Amino acid sequence: MEQVLEKNRCTGCTACMNICPKNAIVMKEGKDGFKYPFIDNNKCINCKLCQKICPVINTRENASLNTCYLAYNKKIEEILSSSSGAIFSAIANFILDSGGVVIGAALVNNKLKHIVIEKKEDLFKLKGSKYLQSDLNDMFKYVKENIKHKKVLFAGTPCQVAGLKAFIKNDNDNLYCIDLICHGVPSPKLFSKYIKELESQENSKLKDYNFRNKETGWVTYSNRITFENNNNISELASQNDYMKLFLSDNALRESCYNCNFKFGNKYSDITLGDFWGVQDYYPKTYNKKGTSAVIINTKKGNILFNQIKGSLIYQNCNIEEILNGNPSLSKSAVLTETRKDFFDDLEQLSITALSKKYSKIRKRTLRGRIKQLILKICK
Repeated sequence: MEQVLEKNRCTGCTACMNICPKNAIVMKEGKDGFKYPFIDNNKCINCKLCQKICPVINTRENASLNTCYLAYNKKIEEILSSSSGAIFSAIANFILDSGGVVIGAALVNNKLKHIVIEKKEDLFKLKGSKYLQSDLNDMFKYVKENIKHKKVLFAGTPCQVAGLKAFIKNDNDNLYCIDLICHGVPSPKLFSKYIKELESQENSKLKDYNFRNKETGWVTYSNRITFENNNNISELASQNDYMKLFLSDNALRESCYNCNFKFGNKYSDITLGDFWGVQDYYPKTYNKKGTSAVIINTKKGNILFNQIKGSLIYQNCNIEEILNGNPSLSKSAVLTETRKDFFDDLEQLSITALSKKYSKIRKRTLRGRIKQLILKICK
């Protein structure tokens, strides 16, 4: 089987798989745990649609409005159940109220996959950050069919949104896309191994995993892991082995080290993220429980924000202020010299041993980053 694109460039967006008229493309898991498209030559008719649609091969510049806000939801319960300021919740509720559907990433049987939400009571499944790559399967086909008769909100990483827009081809008034300020996606294989080891230690299956629990604060957030026996583990992100390995940059998808979809080349209507350092610029407006950075990229995104801003506390801001606290918005992660060794060791070493071996490389950097954030929040 042949590859559609070189592995180090492929984002795994599934656009090629979904466009293939002969179902000749399958997503296969590589050694690093990420899925890549492969072509079955026995089915392929050499139409080249897979390469014509690939958003990486056909990356184009996009003119963005770059209207920016700091914002957070007026409802404190929404903020506490979200990673930052609960802007996604406000937008998702608006779409659901209009009779539309919301698509985003949810943990299902310890795996992250995109699902469809039709009712407000199910929206909790999509809330909060999840630090691994989600599986899209044939979700693009679902979107293309349903935007014919209802509003669809799709939330994902910048490359996933780019893949969807490439598959849809022509923009549709019923399709709204949100992407995230993305550092890079860690391997599902790493997360699966981590959960299996925790389940073995607890002698119980995982019930819930909250990557951004705010019981210890928005800046000093924790990972809260709940098991079916009702036991739970709560660790500061700076102390959690999985988070340390994620931030070591060894476990990311190869395309994340040279991302085509950073600031200045966005395909989404709105980009959301944490407004780190907001207290330095707007001490009277920011919320200590979580403040979002909101970047409006399109006229459609601007209309959407105007429709939900009545449910928010918000203020215009400068894009440089957001960039200063979010270097991942404009810069790719740096490829480590130890990435290959890391995935070799992933087969043999425990998560604890991996953390000791690989997170120490960036231990001082991580400590310094957290210390700076704590000092800022305490000012």
